[in-house]
Formats: sequence, C-alpha cells, structure tokens
Amino acid sequence: MTTPKLSTLKGFVLHRGASPLDGSDFVVIATLKSGNRKTGDMIQIWVLRADQDPVAAIQSGADFTVCGNCIHRKQADGSRSCYVNVGQAPLSVWRTWKRGGYLENPSTELIARALKGRRIRWGAFGDPSIIPADVVALWNEHADGWTGYTHQWRQPWAQWCRGTFQASCDGFADYLAASDAGWRTFAVVPKNGEAFSGKQCPATVDESAATCRTCALCDGAKADIWVQAHGAGAKHFATV
Repeated sequence: MTTPKLSTLKGFVLHRGASPLDGSDFVVIATLKSGNRKTGDMIQIWVLRADQDPVAAIQSGADFTVCGNCIHRKQADGSRSCYVNVGQAPLSVWRTWKRGGYLENPSTELIARALKGRRIRWGAFGDPSIIPADVVALWNEHADGWTGYTHQWRQPWAQWCRGTFQASCDGFADYLAASDAGWRTFAVVPKNGEAFSGKQCPATVDESAATCRTCALCDGAKADIWVQAHGAGAKHFATV
C-alpha cells in the first residue's frame, strides 16, 4: 500500500468506541493544521459524538457523551459558558469526518511523521479523558509536547490522566481537591474575578506573544494555571 503524503491529508481518525461516561458512540479526530491564534499551529484533537453533529448534540444534551458533567455545558436556562463555538470548527470537523475526509487507521510510521516537531492540543472540543490511554500515549510519544484538560479528574477510570492532562477546576474547592489528589490544575475564574491558583495563562496576558504551542505548560506536569472566562459564553460563567 502506498503511504499517503502528509501534504494531502486533512487529519486522522484516532479512535472510535463507547464512551465511559454513558456508553454512547464517539469518535476522536486529529486535524493537522490550525489557524487558532491563541493556541498556535498545534495538532487539534476533537472528541465528538458519532451519531449527532455537535450542534445537535448540545441541543439534545447528548454532548454528555463527550463532555460529561462539565459545568460549562448548556444549562436548563439555555445559557452555556463553554468558550467553544461548536457551529464553527467542531461542526466542520464532524461533517468532514462523515464525508470520509480523514484517514482511518494510520500507521505508527505515518503518525510519527505527522507529529515530528509538532505539539498536540488534546480536547479542542470534548474531554480527552475518555480516549483510551494507549492511544494518547502513542501520540504523545511521537510529539514535541502537548496540552490537555479534563473535568473527569474525580472519576476512577480517568486517573491515568494525572500527569498527562490538567484537572479542570471551576472554583477554589475544586482546586484544593485536585491538588490534594496530586493533579496539576487549570482553573477558570469569572471575568474580573480573583485568581486562586498558580500562574495566569501566558497566552492571555496583555501584549503577550505567547501561544499554547510556544508555552505548553498545561501538560499535566509542569504548573498550575488559571485563566479568566473568555469567549462568547464568558458572561454566563459567574451564574453557572
């Protein structure tokens, strides 16, 4: 079989299986190019419900499959504090996957070529803790670094993520509990709220030229990081 040229590929399908959150079908996709100014040109990992596009999944509540009990999901009053606009990149990625636009079952050699000198952003949408540990380990082994976050840090099945992903914390109690359990943390504070942990995300400091690609502190091992709520849903965070 001829090895495809990386320049012709949009991305890969890393995994498809049953979510440990509710047993529903989900898919994990890596896209190879990104124009995200905050993260920089990292390989982006999308964790998506397989049978519903992400917009429909949020409306129906089926995003629980990939987001779990994250408080930034859509609430009963319709508010949603998640910074991800699922009608943009996540929807486009899902539709491209449905059209067969991403390579399935890439070889380890091709993965290594794609990751050479690159960093990975685990969870551009969705919680990466539901991805099998061996899949994450394989990709991280060949990457130049990564970032990742999980709201599932209390779950017994997510403990392999400690040291690999940051524990997503939504308050001081979360931060204390995660820290006591040995996690590095990533805390979201309301806009103009008071920080309670670690170091402000360098990419969000005024006049900073840092990106997630150049920083990579959020690799589950280096530091506790905080960020102010941002994006279209930031106004809802204080009331969630």
